[in-house]
Amino acid sequence: MHLDGPNGSGKTTVLRCVGGTMCLDRGRIQIGGAPAGSGRARALTGLCVDPEQGLYPRLSGHDNLLFAARLRMPAGQVGDAVDLVERELAITPFAARPAHDYSAGMRARVTVARALLGGPAVLLLDEPTRSLDADGRVLFWAALDRRPDVACLIASHLPGDRDRCDRSLDLSERPR
Repeated sequence: MHLDGPNGSGKTTVLRCVGGTMCLDRGRIQIGGAPAGSGRARALTGLCVDPEQGLYPRLSGHDNLLFAARLRMPAGQVGDAVDLVERELAITPFAARPAHDYSAGMRARVTVARALLGGPAVLLLDEPTRSLDADGRVLFWAALDRRPDVACLIASHLPGDRDRCDRSLDLSERPR
C-alpha cells in the first residue's frame, strides 16, 4: 500500500506508529496479533525510515548489516542472509568501505537491505527510492518482487513508486 499526501500530512508518522517507534494517542496497531513495538511485532517488521540515515558511520556496510542481522536472526543464518541482500542490492562492490564514505544512494541501498534481513512479514518504507539511481530502483523493486508474501507500506513522492503499489491511502484528505 502506498501512503500519499503532501509534506506534513503524516506519512512518516503513520510508518513510525506501525513500526512501534512512536506511540499512538489513541487506538491500537497490531502486527501479527501483537501490539506495534512489542518484541513479536518488531520481529515481523522490517523498517526503513530515513533511508540515508541510521547506519553506524565508522562500520562498513557489511558490518552494519551483520550487526542488524545478529539482532534479528539465529547466528547460523546471519552470513548467508547478509550475503544475499548484498548481492540483491549490488552492495558487495562497496560493502567493505566505512559507511561514512558512502553516497546517499549507497546508504539507501544498505538501509533497505537491513530492512529485508530476517524475512519480515511487513516492510515499512519511507521514501526508499528517493536517493537511488535508476539501477538502484530496479534492484529495489526486484528485491520486493522476490518477496510476494511481504506486506509493504510505502511512503513516496515518486510516481513510479506509487504506480507499483496495488492500493493507495491519501492522507491529505484526512481530518486533523
